[in-house]
This record gives sequence, C-alpha cells and structure tokens, in this order.
Amino acid sequence: MKYAIGEIILVVIGILIALQINTWNQKRINAKEERRIFKDLSEELQFNRFLIENGRKTMTEVVGTAEDMLTKINNPNILVPQKKLDIQIDKLTRVWLSGKPTSLYDVLSGSGDFKLISSSLLRKKLTDLKANQESLQKWEEDQTRFVDSELRPFLNRNSDRTKVRSIRESANLITSYHKSIFPIDNREILQNNEFVNLLIDLIFFTQRITDTYVRIERDINVIDSLIHVKYPEIDAKSYTPY
Repeated sequence: MKYAIGEIILVVIGILIALQINTWNQKRINAKEERRIFKDLSEELQFNRFLIENGRKTMTEVVGTAEDMLTKINNPNILVPQKKLDIQIDKLTRVWLSGKPTSLYDVLSGSGDFKLISSSLLRKKLTDLKANQESLQKWEEDQTRFVDSELRPFLNRNSDRTKVRSIRESANLITSYHKSIFPIDNREILQNNEFVNLLIDLIFFTQRITDTYVRIERDINVIDSLIHVKYPEIDAKSYTPY
C-alpha cells in the first residue's frame, strides 16, 4: 500500500512538473510570437502615420483655402491677385485617400492570434484604431465623391483651370503655373452664389476627415508607446515612399 501510494505521488508530481514545463514553454512561445506581432504592428503603424500626416496636411490646406476664399467673398473690397486665386482653385480639388483599415488587425483576428497580445489596453486601442480608420475611409470617399461629382464639374464650367497643374510624386505635390490662352478671369467666380454654397459644403465634408485624423493619430501614439514599453528594442523606421 505504501509503495502504491508512493508511486501515485511520484506520478502526480511528474504530471505537475510536466504541466509546469509545458506552461512555461507555451508562455515562452507566446512571448516570442507577441514580440513578432509587435514588430510587424510597429512597422505598419509607421505606414499609417505617413498616410495620416500627409492626409492631414492636404485636407487642412483644403479647409484653409476654402475659408480664405469665403473671407474674400464676404469682403469684396479685398484685392485678390489673379495668380493666387488660380492656385487656390486648384487646391480646392485636392483629395487624399488614407482610410484603409489596419490589415494586421484583420490577420490577427482571423487567425486567433489577437489573444496573444497580453495588454488589454493595447487590444482596445487596436480596436479603436480600426473603427476610426473605417470612419475615415467613409469620410474620405464622401469628400472625394463630392469633389469629383459636384465641385470639379462646376469649376470646369465656370473657371479656367489650365493655368495650374499639379502632379503628385510619392508624397510630394508638385505644382506649376502656366499661361492660359483663354480670356477668363477667375475672380468672377467669387460673385457666384453656387460657388459659395460649394465652398461651405466642401468645408463640411473635409472637416469630418480632419477631425478623424486627430483621433487616429492619438490611437497610433498610444499603441506605439505601449509597444515600446513592453519591447523598447523595437524601433521601426519611418515609412519612406519610393
């Protein structure tokens, strides 16, 4: 009986030791996978940061231009140089699409690896980031649709857009000014009531985007700080477009 009890105790101890070793080994594997996930996430965040920073710069310029033109319209005594107005008209039509949700979030959720992220706050902020990116995607599409279907057609009918040409190379927008063969004075557009209404709508559509940029940038900063608290050696390089 004593021998049998001793054997049982040894077996139980062996099982407990094996379970402990297995648990320790699984934690080690999970930690290794978590670090890999954090590294991939940190790199993706740099790309998202690039999109948001350039999008915010572009959309802020659109809103600022529209508001400046409304000021000139409300104050007809202000002298508006023709060249400056031509450039402002070009700025009104600028768009930027950056609202594609974080792809790594979907990969982690689909594979079940989302649970490997030990920080509950980080998991929440990733969820917040995806929700804000989905909102941004909708607002950007709405604004682009408005510009393409409402603003551009109006400007094509009522102004000369041949003087200013803008092309984007990577993140850099290159603008050039050209002499026009058409005898159209774009300053006349400032007396057009429909144009005023379009400016007001453009500000409305665009400000929804800039407000969302602020929330996304805040999410990215929190996520980035949480990653570096856990793994300070992770240092993703800033995204540079080719």
